Amino acid sequence: MSVLRHPSALRLAGIAALLALASSCGGGGGGGGGGGGVQPPALAITTANLGGGTVGVAYNQTVVATGGTGARSFSVSAGALPAGLTLTAATGTISGTPLGPAGTANFTIRVTDSGAPQQSATQPLSIAINAVAMSRNDTIATATTLGNGSFNASISPSGHPNTVFIPDQDYYRITTTALSTVTVDIDAQINGSPLDPVIEIVNASGVRLNTCVAPAFNSPCVHDDEVLGVERDSFLQVRLNAGVTAFIRVLDWRGDGRPDQLYTIHISGLL
Repeated sequence: MSVLRHPSALRLAGIAALLALASSCGGGGGGGGGGGGVQPPALAITTANLGGGTVGVAYNQTVVATGGTGARSFSVSAGALPAGLTLTAATGTISGTPLGPAGTANFTIRVTDSGAPQQSATQPLSIAINAVAMSRNDTIATATTLGNGSFNASISPSGHPNTVFIPDQDYYRITTTALSTVTVDIDAQINGSPLDPVIEIVNASGVRLNTCVAPAFNSPCVHDDEVLGVERDSFLQVRLNAGVTAFIRVLDWRGDGRPDQLYTIHISGLL
């Protein structure tokens, strides 16, 4: 014998069935989402630049990383740090005392985390090492050794009264290991310094070389103004064979005993 149900009872039964189905689907979906878990943030090195150092002066900079899971480990994956500096794997701190020569070291830092799966990230960086601070280099015998890079310097007064004409000068030593086309660029006026620099490239006896000026490289190695009467900074290119030591002479002909005059010397192409 069949049983007749009131229409309202049928509607209630249908709603109950739909709610049960929705609850079942929602519970399943929630279980699936929970199984996926929360992904850790991507590991990345946020340090984009490192400060420069000076030969013989203690150095300390830290490479900063974010993201990943657990402990991090830092290493140099390409290139090399400047001589005298080391990288602490656990903290990313680069420290030590630069040994020289002055120049710019290019390298890549790699960081890895301890998650599963493990993440890693890399960042190319460089450190410019400047020459020894607080020393005169106004003779070939006291010349400062430089490599490729940009270095802030100043020409010190000659010490003579302004009635005695002796040019103030700095000497820099460069040494090649292969045939090199070396570019020497002096920026003073462009940086607001009153220095009017002149560049010479000489040998150990102070004799001017004759292997400058592209493309022939058979001209005397001396230069005054980049643009005569307009730009008084100096620029020079020299061709040097392998195993050659040459000296860059930067001078200011006024020699008037005034305070130090600042400039930046840029060297590139040295092999």
